[in-house]
Amino acid sequence: MRHERQLELLQRVADAGPTMRGLHGPASAVHSASEYTDRKRFDDEMRVLFREGVSFFALSCEMAEPGSYRSGMIGGVPILVVRQTDGTLRAVVNACRHRGAALVDGSTTGRDLDVLQCRYHLWTYELDGTLRARPGSAGAFDDVTMNCDLHQRPVAERHGMIFVRASGDAPIDVDETLSGAEDDLGAFGLEDFVHIETRTIGRAMNWKLLLDTFTESYHIRGLHAETLAPVFDSNCIIHDAFGPNVLAVGFRSDITDEFAKPVDERSLLPYGTIQYFLVPNALLVHQVDHVELWRLEPEAVDRTRAVVSVFAPERPRSERSWTYFVKNLDLLLQVTGGEDFPVMEQIQRNLESGALPEVVYGRNEAPLIHLHRSINDALAAAGCGPDH
Repeated sequence: MRHERQLELLQRVADAGPTMRGLHGPASAVHSASEYTDRKRFDDEMRVLFREGVSFFALSCEMAEPGSYRSGMIGGVPILVVRQTDGTLRAVVNACRHRGAALVDGSTTGRDLDVLQCRYHLWTYELDGTLRARPGSAGAFDDVTMNCDLHQRPVAERHGMIFVRASGDAPIDVDETLSGAEDDLGAFGLEDFVHIETRTIGRAMNWKLLLDTFTESYHIRGLHAETLAPVFDSNCIIHDAFGPNVLAVGFRSDITDEFAKPVDERSLLPYGTIQYFLVPNALLVHQVDHVELWRLEPEAVDRTRAVVSVFAPERPRSERSWTYFVKNLDLLLQVTGGEDFPVMEQIQRNLESGALPEVVYGRNEAPLIHLHRSINDALAAAGCGPDH
């Protein structure tokens, strides 16, 4: 993040006063519980946001070399992105044209591919998805007239990030997708980061509930009383809207120490958890000395899979350094898995009971309000009703 941008955000904290009310949004909001429980609405979200819209897919550093790849699910569509020998990217549907078996299993990252091959009947494709061979078929498919190359999908890369459209063939403009966040994100130099480790978790909650817990710091004093509350300020969160996307910055309690320094010597990075919610499916988090990435793969209205990764700014020079970043991932999943997500799953069950028809978002939860308003606006623009 540019230094001038850091100073701008720090000044907002200085101007907000001890209660931080100056950081609140303009108004509270009330939303229907059905946004988390209605199955027809969930189907609309998958179609409008995840399939027809543009989704974050990977950091460039995850697949930097020719033959490297990443696979994942976007709105139920299996997608495989492969780095070509000329350095460009191809995105294909991760399903063999013969009988639909996956070419690469699950949500995985790998390297050194020479070809794509289905393990079911060994149909083989070039890295760009062109059918190469049908081994052992003895001419059994010679009368097939349709094109059996892999189905292609739009993919674009910029600022060290890769985006995919899971349905259709409309091209992707990354800067248009980021809607202004590219200035912040581009300054982090994400293309130079190093992938440390990725883990996958599954939780019994709507995909939006998984994101909700990151959008505000109000819950820290209660839910994280023993873990985060001694270090982080429960009242202080800054937000900026970038089209449908939103930036939310939470701060350590000792951030006021920075204001004793001359203005040009101040830095936000040692004090802030800088979170970019990239609608619909990603949360990119810059911590003090690493980056965390959450990629959501909704499986049902009440079930979500998350692919969670950690990245270092440079390749660790020792096993101890590598272990340090792994421990950060351990801690992240320990706190969210032990404190945040059990409450989110309980909320899911309570909303599904029908006894709670609505939820309330406060002015101190402005990123949460913006996130849900963006989702609802996208559904409305696509002709979907308020509850479905």
